[in-house]
Amino acid sequence: MLVVVLLASLASCSEPPRPTGVVVVLIDTLRADHLSSYGYPRPTSPVLDALAEEGTRFENAIAPSPWTLPSTATLMTGLYPSVHQAIWHSDTGEWLNTPEAFRPASVLSNSHRTLAELLQQSGFATAAFVRGSYPSAVFGFGQGFDHFADNEAPGVRFHVEDALGWLDRETPERFFLYLHTVEVHSPYTPVELPAYIARNNPDERLDYYRAEIEEEIVRYKGIDFNSGYDGAVDGSLEALNALKRKGRLSESDLEQLIALYDRGIAYTDYWIGELLDGLRERGLYEQTLVIVTSDHGEEFMDHGALEHSRTFFEEMVRVPLIIRVPGEAAGVVVAQQVGLVDVLPTVLDVLGVADEVPRQGRSLRPLWQGRSLDAHSELGEASAIPGVDALRTNHRKFVRGPRGQQALYDLDTDPGERINLCQVDDAPCRPFFTELMARKLENQLRLERLGTPDPATAELDDDTREQLRALGYAED
Repeated sequence: MLVVVLLASLASCSEPPRPTGVVVVLIDTLRADHLSSYGYPRPTSPVLDALAEEGTRFENAIAPSPWTLPSTATLMTGLYPSVHQAIWHSDTGEWLNTPEAFRPASVLSNSHRTLAELLQQSGFATAAFVRGSYPSAVFGFGQGFDHFADNEAPGVRFHVEDALGWLDRETPERFFLYLHTVEVHSPYTPVELPAYIARNNPDERLDYYRAEIEEEIVRYKGIDFNSGYDGAVDGSLEALNALKRKGRLSESDLEQLIALYDRGIAYTDYWIGELLDGLRERGLYEQTLVIVTSDHGEEFMDHGALEHSRTFFEEMVRVPLIIRVPGEAAGVVVAQQVGLVDVLPTVLDVLGVADEVPRQGRSLRPLWQGRSLDAHSELGEASAIPGVDALRTNHRKFVRGPRGQQALYDLDTDPGERINLCQVDDAPCRPFFTELMARKLENQLRLERLGTPDPATAELDDDTREQLRALGYAED
């Protein structure tokens, strides 16, 4: 008996203390295969590479949807899109041309208990610094945050500064800090001062923004991965829309577009480094759980299109996921497939926070502790094209189209997803279709059990519409 008690005591002593801080950074539109630590040849991400060496990098982290609203809602709730129901995509451009017919995107219902709410109720001070349209308060993402800076600053630099300033003012014993950045999202252009920010800030703050934006433009343009290019592609929405109307790109124009996207990654990586350094300077880094991920990827003619929101190809759903827990495993690479649906349960497990609501994700902590989790298919839902769903395993991906079309790709032998195995023999596709239908039914039954209200529609004010327009959602 004495031996058992002694061993239990030693085991408990070996456990590192629970983190007192949580930082989650979501880099909107970042595909995993454009980070150096995921094998990309360009040096786009030295800070994130170093962070991965201090923690765990998940090689196959899968987003549940190819656009922001459903994926971010899954991150915050631990539920798949058809359960949390933040799934309606705006009819882009209608508010400009036929506003009376405009159907806004749905809102994340306040009937769900989000990660921020769970941590707030557990005594964490909570703050978010968000830039972008869909992750804003008007779409339901302010739930549980003591402080929610919703497009109040023009770029990642200012959100990093404001986040560190919030920590200095509040000096919380425990905190949850969420940053949502859009410098990787189109348009692939330097930071500017949008009119809605100019309208909503005092002159003194605007003078500061104007001076520092000039400095940030120099920093941004100083990152150049394609210096020899002399064409017309500048990353602006006008240029992107012209390319989409044209329907094809020259090799040099495509290389330039990718280089501009990569510049946004490297620029964001720099400011994440400043954020982490700020935590170190305040003595918080070694007590803080840090998670960096994305909501979806981006297409660069990989399958004949640009930007995102429609397909479930790898460039769209395979996102980075880096988790660094002080005192736990470092330099771990996990090949097993995981999902954004697993982030909330993982955070709660690491912090020791109880959650009475059944979640569809699971804690990933066993994977960096050398233990295993059962293989689990990831569900893809809420494409901007109604009726498109996907099911991904570690080795294969099944996609059902809006008119019943089916595709199956072998991700081991055909990583570019060029060969539709359903066209060769539909026998291997049947089990995937059966599982997909079972998962959809399971989600429908869960939705009914939760009693989630029908999706509410957002009331879009002029500022929110301007934010959407700035990110390219003003026209298809």
